Amino acid sequence: MIEVVVVVEKLATLLAEEAQFLGGVRRGVSELRGDLESMRSFLQDAESRTETEKGVETWVKQVRDVAHDTEDILDEYSIRLSLPSRPGRLNGNFVLSLPRFFHFVCHLRTRHRLAGRIEDVKTKIKDISNRRNAFSFRRIEDATSSSSTLNTWHDLQRASLFIDEADVVGIENPKRVLISWLSDCYLCGGDGWCGEDYSAAELLRSALKDMLEEAKERIPEGFDTMGESQVVNKLKEYLQEKRYVVVFDDVWSPNAWEVMKFALPDCCSGSRIVFTTRKSDIAASIEIFSHVYRLQPLPEEEAWKLFCMKAFRRENQGVCPKELESMSRSILKKCGGLPLAIVAIGSLLSKKDKHVLEWKRVHDSLYSEMKSNSSLESLERILLLSYHDLPYHLKCCFLYLSIFPEDYLIKRMKIIRLWVVERFVEEKRGLTMEEAAEEYLNELVSRSMIEVVHIDYFNRIRTCCVHDVMREIIQLKSRNESFVLILNDKRLSLDEKIRRMAIHDSCEELLLDMRFASLRSLLVFVPSMSLGKAFIKGFRLLGLLELDGTPLVEFPPELSKMILLRYLSLRRTKIRELPESIGKLKKLEILDLKHTPISTLPHGILKLKHLFQLRGYSHRFPKTHFPTTHGISLPVGIGGLTKLQKLGNVEVNGNGDMVREFGKLTELRRLGILKLTKENGMDLCYALENLKHLSVLYVVSTEMNEPLLHLDSLSIPPRFIQRLYLKCRLPNLPKWIASLGCLAKLVLQYSNLNDDPLKALQGLPNLVVLELRDAYAGEELCCDDGGYPRLKKLGLLMLRQLKSVRMEQGSMPDLRGLDIAACEKLEMVPLGIQHLRNLQDLTVWNMPDEFHQKIERPHGEDCWRVQNVANIQLSKSSFNVAYAMSFGLTQAE
Repeated sequence: MIEVVVVVEKLATLLAEEAQFLGGVRRGVSELRGDLESMRSFLQDAESRTETEKGVETWVKQVRDVAHDTEDILDEYSIRLSLPSRPGRLNGNFVLSLPRFFHFVCHLRTRHRLAGRIEDVKTKIKDISNRRNAFSFRRIEDATSSSSTLNTWHDLQRASLFIDEADVVGIENPKRVLISWLSDCYLCGGDGWCGEDYSAAELLRSALKDMLEEAKERIPEGFDTMGESQVVNKLKEYLQEKRYVVVFDDVWSPNAWEVMKFALPDCCSGSRIVFTTRKSDIAASIEIFSHVYRLQPLPEEEAWKLFCMKAFRRENQGVCPKELESMSRSILKKCGGLPLAIVAIGSLLSKKDKHVLEWKRVHDSLYSEMKSNSSLESLERILLLSYHDLPYHLKCCFLYLSIFPEDYLIKRMKIIRLWVVERFVEEKRGLTMEEAAEEYLNELVSRSMIEVVHIDYFNRIRTCCVHDVMREIIQLKSRNESFVLILNDKRLSLDEKIRRMAIHDSCEELLLDMRFASLRSLLVFVPSMSLGKAFIKGFRLLGLLELDGTPLVEFPPELSKMILLRYLSLRRTKIRELPESIGKLKKLEILDLKHTPISTLPHGILKLKHLFQLRGYSHRFPKTHFPTTHGISLPVGIGGLTKLQKLGNVEVNGNGDMVREFGKLTELRRLGILKLTKENGMDLCYALENLKHLSVLYVVSTEMNEPLLHLDSLSIPPRFIQRLYLKCRLPNLPKWIASLGCLAKLVLQYSNLNDDPLKALQGLPNLVVLELRDAYAGEELCCDDGGYPRLKKLGLLMLRQLKSVRMEQGSMPDLRGLDIAACEKLEMVPLGIQHLRNLQDLTVWNMPDEFHQKIERPHGEDCWRVQNVANIQLSKSSFNVAYAMSFGLTQAE
């Protein structure tokens, strides 16, 4: 359905922006838009039934094809009319130069061809609509679960009742925990397998009937026709003063509980209620429960035991032959500790020849096996249950994850940007598109569709991944639906219409001989792959191009001809400059130049009026200092790119006019400014007062010894700032910083403050990360009781005069990580550190030997102060080396 949505939006834009040039085809375009909007209304019902009806599946494919054809027509039309062709007017008469007259005639011919192709598409749509009637499609505006999906689940669930207890592995600890909870309090189970297709009234009626029959009591007259409220009252009356255990299995929605809770009285008699669900948001939404148990993947030892039990049961009594162990463990890794996958794949292998090459074939072609081997059909069906339950916009987002290679750690912001540019994200009032996309990501995590690998100190996802087995399944589904093609071998149909392609293996020879006229998105994940001119030339309609890490040394001229590009990532390439022709990419929304040698952007950048992200900077690690940040220089006039939301990092080189120009970019959420001088303080304050939406600010002066940067004249700071980096000398700590109620991360570097910043900032209610880098010239830091209520990470780095740190009991109650580095006069760990019960990591770099000896276990003089700290890392390597190694892990920049 997303294809239809995208095309409808393009048609709307065309009608709004190009009305004067559509001429006689305007009516046809408007009718085509109406036809596709109507078609969209039936697609959701159709796609919920494709698992059981091949005819419906064919119909959906035809709708997609016609949407793709329409998109091709519109994009080709857009390209052809991009040439200058608008005639001038003089005294009511057209005055045309010969070149302009030629283009004007060409445009007339283009409109004529467009009209003909639109009529062809409308005829196709009419035929598809007629076939729709044969399937009795319904209009569905909101996402619903497919009944066939739920029936499939219940069939599989019933089969689980007959599993031999000897085949169950890894449940001893969960069973012990659940029994203990049942013994003393209410319980809600989370992240199990589930499926609910009964109404609340039916559930209550069934429960009451079972209880009455079990107690051999009479069922009331008219029982089967009772309304919901009558059943609630009857059940509540029956359970009053009784002790009961009720288990709600397969819960997909919290709505049922809203009715059922009134039928279950709390008589303080020790009754228990248990829910199982695979959606963590349901567990969190049911307010009466005090425990949530989250099922975890099997530990490696138990996973191996289960695998061997299934794969080698017939032979070897469950013992893996030595020659198969390496390949077996590689196959087991794909299962990711998921018992369902281990059982299914182990059972499949038990029927195979016990030969390394045979098992390697299964390892290399697992997703093909799922379609051809009945042993894995149930695995695929079960894993796809949650997929089929997704609303449509999340289905597209989830399928899109198939573009990433195996074992690839997906960064939160990377997938969010891609979803936005691919037009998968619906607008939400009050949110940016990226904020709405982050909600999508969190929902997929809460549904256990995505595995979180790392979270940051702000409880946001840093990196995530897809379970290997699920990845195999969605890659196959993406391929079958022509959603994404993964290019990792030589098999490719020459006549296939491909919209999105991800390159996982170098295939230069194959690609040189092919053209992908309909390709819209290309993502290259092969750092060593060379991209010649002939290769890039074939992508005329491309809207998204990801070239992160490819060995490009020059900007390919052919890129300037891709005028439909919305996303261009040249991150980590070796390109040194952009041409003036970059201005031709007028639809560009995201330009990523991070970690490239590019230092200056041409004037053509000012033509990119749709740009909402422009990122370009790199870091270097000098021998004696903190990492230095290098950015890009921009031409005067950047204030005209008013849609910019993220801009950084810009080297202003003391240009006050440039600094003031940032104040025109009122949609900015993130701004990085480098090479400010003392005179720029007032200019910066002026600009910041206009940036009401700013959430991240990164400010760096020209040199660490640059004269003081005055920032106190900022009367109304951006109130929603969450992250603030000030890398400059300050006469004092700006007073407005202490008023930033949303501030979550603060980095002060080279500030050389005389007053204690730890005491001055302790009232910030939401500060999570604080780093003081060569920022304080005093000898003592102190934090009072109640200070820093939410701080999780504190860095005290290169504070050369610091002799002592005191943390009063009750301060920093949530501190998890403490870094101390190159504070050469600091005599001991902070006083009061023993009260920090949540402190997990203490990292000490480049400190005097005496400091190390005091806390070295088990005989250090101050060892007792840090005895509750789980991980203590002591390093005598240079501060710079240690800092560089941890740079990415601590998200310092």
